[in-house]
Amino acid sequence: MRHLTSTAAVLVLCSACDGSVAPSNQGTGATGGTSTTSTTGDGGAGDTGTGGAETGGSGGGGSATGGGGSAPLAEMGHPRDLATALACKDGRVRVFGGLGLFGVESSDEAYDPSANTWAMGAPSSQARYGHTIAEDASGRAVVIGGSADGKNPMASVEAYAPDTDEWAPLPDLPTARVGMAAARAEDGRIFVIGGRGTDGAASDVVEILSADATAWSSGPSMPTSRLSLQAVAALDGRIYAIGGRNAADVPLTVVESLDPVSGTWKTEPSLEGPRYWFGAALGSDGRIYVAGGASGPGFVNTAESFIPGGAGWTQLAPLPEARGWVTAASVPDGRILLFGGSTNGSRGQPPPLATLLAYDPASDSWSY
Repeated sequence: MRHLTSTAAVLVLCSACDGSVAPSNQGTGATGGTSTTSTTGDGGAGDTGTGGAETGGSGGGGSATGGGGSAPLAEMGHPRDLATALACKDGRVRVFGGLGLFGVESSDEAYDPSANTWAMGAPSSQARYGHTIAEDASGRAVVIGGSADGKNPMASVEAYAPDTDEWAPLPDLPTARVGMAAARAEDGRIFVIGGRGTDGAASDVVEILSADATAWSSGPSMPTSRLSLQAVAALDGRIYAIGGRNAADVPLTVVESLDPVSGTWKTEPSLEGPRYWFGAALGSDGRIYVAGGASGPGFVNTAESFIPGGAGWTQLAPLPEARGWVTAASVPDGRILLFGGSTNGSRGQPPPLATLLAYDPASDSWSY
């Protein structure tokens, strides 16, 4: 891998930088040479950002430099942002949907980190972005909600079976949403949290897909209504709802965790800096990692980690550049991978990225 020296990055987002922009506005040029969730944008109608510039932080005490020598990470077949990535039981990472070079994607591709190769899977029946994803108890990738047109949240749910390369419909999400997050509890149930509904407001709704993926039920409302957040199921059994933004489009540092058994929420230590549209993943070391995203008017290059039960978040080495609309997953060798995303908030040039970034917790460094 090519390791990089990274400095704080500055990037300007325009006033219509979220999923409310029509897919036809997506750029069609070649992908950039640099490379996020779950993460996940919202696509709500009339949802706008603010103008100005944002300077990414300089990260924690680690270094973003290192030695080279190994091959760079293989690029995705389809450049995309506002997609989702899922670490699967077979060690591969599947990337679904998102906004691509020519509009909303229905494509599915799988990355094998041990071979550094990609393979295309069967496309889903529904193109979408700003959706969420979780693996069910049988190992299927469950793709939930999102938007196909940048205006209307969807209730559609589909499951992809890697062993047969086939998709199957599941019961619709009771509350159509975009920009929500999802995580699977230890008992196999999938919790879908927050987002933006058809009323255009940030949501506190929690809905639960049964372990056999046949029925939905209502869950305990999240204390802080928000969208463009991430959710991570940690080794302590709790589901952590991280960051996002509120109904006034204010970026949040809020972290709250849910006990799926008792149905109770708890306030957790806040992020060091607010962020939304970022990547998040549970590392093999039990830490929760977050990276990139937006904070107010600009994308950021900052990253943080948290030990569940700990006193606070730790800043990590910064990304090589500010990157938003990104998705993340962990792989068996301990690295945290960021997939695609964008370095540009205007829906113009540069177009969505096909490249990956890898964070190595052992050396606190990033590489392509």
